Amino acid sequence: MLTPRFKLSQDANHVFITIHAPYTNIGDTEIDVDGENFLFVSSPYFLRLRLPGRLVDNDSSKGSYTCDSGDFTLTFDKEQPGECFENLDMITSLLAPRDIPDVNPALVEMLDEDGITLDEHEEINPTAEYAVGFANKLTTEFGDLASEYPQIFELRDPQNVAITDRNNLRIQYEDDKFSPDHYLADLYEPELILPYLEYTPFWDSPDYNNIDFTEDEISVLKELPNKSYLLTKTEKQQVMLGIIDILYGYCYDKRTTFNDSTVESSWTINKLSSTLSWFCVFNDIQEVLIACYRRALVFPIFRNFELCEAVKNDVTLLFEKGKKFIIKCFIEIHTMFNKSNDARYILNQLYIKDYLVFLQKCSDDDINKLYYQILNKQISKNDVQLELEELEHAAQLVKIEHSQILENEMALKMASLNILGLGCNNDALNEEESEDDDSSYIASDSSEDSSDDLDSDDDQHPS
Repeated sequence: MLTPRFKLSQDANHVFITIHAPYTNIGDTEIDVDGENFLFVSSPYFLRLRLPGRLVDNDSSKGSYTCDSGDFTLTFDKEQPGECFENLDMITSLLAPRDIPDVNPALVEMLDEDGITLDEHEEINPTAEYAVGFANKLTTEFGDLASEYPQIFELRDPQNVAITDRNNLRIQYEDDKFSPDHYLADLYEPELILPYLEYTPFWDSPDYNNIDFTEDEISVLKELPNKSYLLTKTEKQQVMLGIIDILYGYCYDKRTTFNDSTVESSWTINKLSSTLSWFCVFNDIQEVLIACYRRALVFPIFRNFELCEAVKNDVTLLFEKGKKFIIKCFIEIHTMFNKSNDARYILNQLYIKDYLVFLQKCSDDDINKLYYQILNKQISKNDVQLELEELEHAAQLVKIEHSQILENEMALKMASLNILGLGCNNDALNEEESEDDDSSYIASDSSEDSSDDLDSDDDQHPS
């Protein structure tokens, strides 16, 4: 059975459901409403929803089918008139009943009723010490696959490197790859970087307010499995910070391509994310932003600290748009990875699909908290620990020294010209001295002749 594309909307007293089922047989269609449960069956389509509020199927319920578009349009009354149904546009989270994990209820606290459960006990599962993937939940064999795709994963053998060791190894790797010459070249050729610094991302435009999901985006969301997540508080924090880590690469790509993503865009997002390239996790906002800055100064074509700051501001503005816009960005990343020639679809299996489900379930408060954390955090050149200030200071000294050398060379050239000029005058004087031994008289006479010549010039151009 196929899951049809669908959309939900509401007013104060009604819920409107549109289902796109162009190949259906209307005579075999079954529609059932039972409180918060909605069922649609019409071969070859099957749709079961769990709504955030209760509906009633009464005499005012109505429906129609448009043959040209293949759309069912259904209207139902809310059981409680005036009730607001939250997150009706979070497609995946509506698709199945919210299955609560089979755990001891004394050990968990429901964060909310959307399928995210917090484990209050922070014990580390020994089998998860070398795990990968979303929330480090994948503990199956993965080492060979990582080593086979060096263009995707810099950590080749994650199953032999503990999660706690990965960030240190990543930092060592970045230190080795950092190019002072490339960094200084971008620093002292501002005309190359300036257009990217001046660019305004489309989501920062005051005219950009429509963030409804497109039909293609809905098609992606409806194919995702609806999951429940059992996370420790630490794991949830790490998952939330991973959103920043991934979106930083997305924003860098958008700024440096002027929102015209290329075939290299999936590489950029993959490469700038420590989550996707090193299976790393982060525990605070400073740590994740420093990692983003470092990778943006080591790997892509434009390596400039001001550019890093501009991208960080882009991420902040992106979070300001809210959860729905962030989901749209992750859908675009999902599409890029699926189209990548370097098998980056594997990153969708490991991370992006789960993030798309998780984002639909997490609260707006979680997103707002991240927004304020990014907004209030500033990263300095010293924080990235690439000796940027020392490099710039040394480069400035070299620049000053080079300028002084040029000035000295110019002074020597000018002195040489002056010396050559004096030599010619002495030769002329020596010739005159051979004609008359009275040097003082000759000098005086020469001065008078020179003055006469000047007067003669002036006479030719009377005032």
